[in-house]
Amino acid sequence: MIEKIGELFPEYIVEPIDKGWSTDRKYLLIRGDEKFTLRISEKKSLNKQKEEFQTIGSIRPMKQLIRPVSYGVLDERHTYILYSYVEGEDLKEAIGRLDPILQYDMGIQAGVLLCSIHEVEKADHEEVRIRYNRRITEKIRAYREGPIRMTNLEEYIPYLEESRHLLDERPTVLLHGDYHIGNMILKEGIVHIIDFNRYDFGDPYEEFDRMTMNSSFSPQFSKGLLHGYFKGVPPMEFWHLLKLYAVTNAVGSISWALKHSPDSMDFIRNMIEHTLDDYADRSSPIPKWYRELIGW
Repeated sequence: MIEKIGELFPEYIVEPIDKGWSTDRKYLLIRGDEKFTLRISEKKSLNKQKEEFQTIGSIRPMKQLIRPVSYGVLDERHTYILYSYVEGEDLKEAIGRLDPILQYDMGIQAGVLLCSIHEVEKADHEEVRIRYNRRITEKIRAYREGPIRMTNLEEYIPYLEESRHLLDERPTVLLHGDYHIGNMILKEGIVHIIDFNRYDFGDPYEEFDRMTMNSSFSPQFSKGLLHGYFKGVPPMEFWHLLKLYAVTNAVGSISWALKHSPDSMDFIRNMIEHTLDDYADRSSPIPKWYRELIGW
């Protein structure tokens, strides 16, 4: 693979990037002070790569967001998309060393950046009500047909069925699709966002369905993320929808891991337990980590 990349980008040094769970292969291209991320896919057509290039490129230019540079065909089986590269430290690894006030500030930055992504709307996309109700049904079916059971998780399936009405009349915007602390880079005190390969269109509140992956590392960052996004305290409507999206994500994560990343099952189980613990108090849709921060 590296030999083929070298033929296409002969002036660059090519180094593999082994981080992440994507089935795409990622490489760092280096030429002097220039660095780019090359993501190669065996499953995406050239049209799909073009669509990603145009969609992510439509986000208002900001230095804190990686930008698509080009796309094309590597060989008869593989296509690629080339992105800008951010030199820095993974925020997930850095956040624990920061003062709680700085963790909150990092969250504020990430929330403001997310607002910029969500400025891209798509009015002709399938309604959230139709699209996400189908997703709930598919995730429940996949869980029930799978080999792994978690009793405490099954107790939340009736909640999903009863809460489908919350999806009515929700807006449709561009979603990063995997917006959590693991896809953020800290460079000179500034948060940068990477990895758009799971982008989608849907309800902006769906973007927070992986909140457990933030709050388990830093509740202060998570609080800042919400406050930066909402420019203050989130409305109660958000908390109800967040619970729906977080629990749906938990139900679907087991079947996803079995299919795409069996080695991550322990991590997935841990995230599910965190999510369910957040909502153990059935009297409130506000997760435990946030209630503890504000003294509820």
